[in-house]
Amino acid sequence: MWVEAVRAWPVWRERRRVLAVLGVVEFLALVAPIVTWSPISRSQCVIGLFLVSLSVVYHLCVIGWESARRHLLYERMPTIVLNVQAIWCFAAAMLLPPTAAAGVTLLSAVAGWRAYNSVGASRRYRHIFTVSTAVLAATVSSWVFRLSLPVDSKVVLASAGWILVGAGATTMAMCASSDFDAARKMLHPRTHSFAAVTMGVAVAEYFASVVALPFIWLSLPAAVAIQRYFVNVELRNREPAARPFAAEAWLQIATVIIEAADATTVLRIDTEDPRAAGAVAMMQGGCDAIGHYPDGGLAVLLLDCPPAQGDALARRLRLALRHHKIEAYVAAASAPRDGRTVQQLLTLCEAELVLMRAAARRPTSA
Repeated sequence: MWVEAVRAWPVWRERRRVLAVLGVVEFLALVAPIVTWSPISRSQCVIGLFLVSLSVVYHLCVIGWESARRHLLYERMPTIVLNVQAIWCFAAAMLLPPTAAAGVTLLSAVAGWRAYNSVGASRRYRHIFTVSTAVLAATVSSWVFRLSLPVDSKVVLASAGWILVGAGATTMAMCASSDFDAARKMLHPRTHSFAAVTMGVAVAEYFASVVALPFIWLSLPAAVAIQRYFVNVELRNREPAARPFAAEAWLQIATVIIEAADATTVLRIDTEDPRAAGAVAMMQGGCDAIGHYPDGGLAVLLLDCPPAQGDALARRLRLALRHHKIEAYVAAASAPRDGRTVQQLLTLCEAELVLMRAAARRPTSA
């Protein structure tokens, strides 16, 4: 019993540190809006509801793309959650008093739970920590923005406060859980590129609202464009040695990409040889989404790949697999030639695979 207790001690000590960090952040997120309370006018309530409605509409309209982005992001940084909430929450920090900004952030985060947990691996305590960090960041940024300083100085200081609170709390939680590899990633500029872009849109919202409040609606198409851009960036920057996606993740990514792209190709590789995934990944250079298929084998999504190029690639892939002595059948279908949805392309690939298997079983004539 003592041996087991000694073995469990580092785990308990680690959990205790994590709970301490979570508790401090959540306590500050609760106290800060109360301490910085100031009267809220009716016009400020309207602005707050306006920003919350934009967040809700965004999550309702782009849940598929958001799910695809989080599948890709979770593979590279499973402990870091980046979202577009700063577009409206940081704007609220500049447009509203601290307590109102905290309220907008809280409501937006609650509305985004479905998108936040689209990968299915998130835990509620992590979501609560993320929400608490965002509320605290919005409160601090709003308080800083109300200092008697020039507008440009206030924007810079409020942006620094937002990043320092968010990145600082996240890094502390990572270090408390001994996840030092993820903590080191917080020092890389790429980690903060998404947040920087969304905060830039929020600053543009602030200046647009000075002209006319309805201009804030322009942030919605901007959020969609940012999201889609980063989905493609994550997909193209995928490591060549990365493991194939799970079937559900690949299907979600392929669904949104095919419906939006001008030309895409899907390859279905029917094989039971585990070496096939590595051979396909080396051939593609890691630039395409390779995933497992529910019924066995692999599925490959080729971005910006017209039909002629997709068919030629399928032929080369058959020869390459045969050269590696990997028994496999390869079928290809392209959008928009063969359909506009992933289901239509996969159905055509399955039909082609059936014909290939039937031809392989047919005895050759003497």
